Amino acid sequence: MDMRAPLTRRTLLGLAGGCGALAAWPALAQAEYPSRPLRIVLGLPAGGAADVVVRALAQEMELSMKQNIIIENKPGGLYLPAVQAVAAAPADGYTLLYVNSSFVTVQAAQKRFDLLRQFQPVSMTGETPSVLLVSAKSPFKTLKDLVEFGRSHPEELSYGTLGVGTLEHLKSLQLADAAGFRARAIPYKGGPDMINAVIAGDISYTGVNVYSALPLINSGRVRALAALDAARIAALPDVPTVGEAGVKVGSTRIWSGFMVHAGTPAPIVQRLFTELVTAMRSPAVGQKFAPLGVMPSTSKSPDEFRKLLVSEAEWMGAMAKKLDLTNQ
Repeated sequence: MDMRAPLTRRTLLGLAGGCGALAAWPALAQAEYPSRPLRIVLGLPAGGAADVVVRALAQEMELSMKQNIIIENKPGGLYLPAVQAVAAAPADGYTLLYVNSSFVTVQAAQKRFDLLRQFQPVSMTGETPSVLLVSAKSPFKTLKDLVEFGRSHPEELSYGTLGVGTLEHLKSLQLADAAGFRARAIPYKGGPDMINAVIAGDISYTGVNVYSALPLINSGRVRALAALDAARIAALPDVPTVGEAGVKVGSTRIWSGFMVHAGTPAPIVQRLFTELVTAMRSPAVGQKFAPLGVMPSTSKSPDEFRKLLVSEAEWMGAMAKKLDLTNQ
């Protein structure tokens, strides 16, 4: 086209029609979604519990979405490689980020990413309640016993963590803070080491997910003082909640879910929400979740999942600030 030629009425109409076609592209892309394989980025290694449940979900979603779903494991680096991979992807709903409670913990303590600024929540997909344990040899029979000792013997109690600023660390600090005592944090390389330490009495107490705790409780190796939850745990009906035991503190549920790039069109977010909820109701997914101690749970809406993330970020941020973790 000669740029020096006068703009005739026909030319103007042609240009307008072209602009209208371009404007229709986003709507057309949404209508055809998904038209190619999707990708789930997992900041944890292959073969672990999270990997197993994500793959089970992906298999169900492949059937209904009629597209392959590729699982991409990017472990390590405090989840940063996984976060960066999804942040670098287009906001088109083809790349999902698997998140769990620990992502918010890392955000609160390290400030290396901002989940709610960078990503759009889709839905929670599972949660596991926790329980407060002491050794079977411990003198503490109730949470009240432990709290009263802690108040009268500052710094003599100790609890296990998986490192500075981890979920176990922040939640234990929150519990002690709410109960009005101080205790020492003892870091361990992994969950089994931490659990063995409480069994041996090397630490005073620790919080553990209920399914890891149940065999130890049933074998008499540990004693459960309280369910770290708003309601009693069905498998431990005689164990009071932390609130019933006199300490006002939020529940410790280890949750997981999915997010997509911020700016992903709302209809695509809603489609993914529907697909995740439907997959979670599948008997096949339930069979995968049960042995791992994960309760299939979904959000009522993407906004409800957002509210959970906001709530978690608030208390974790407050505890991280109390420890001055953001300056380390």
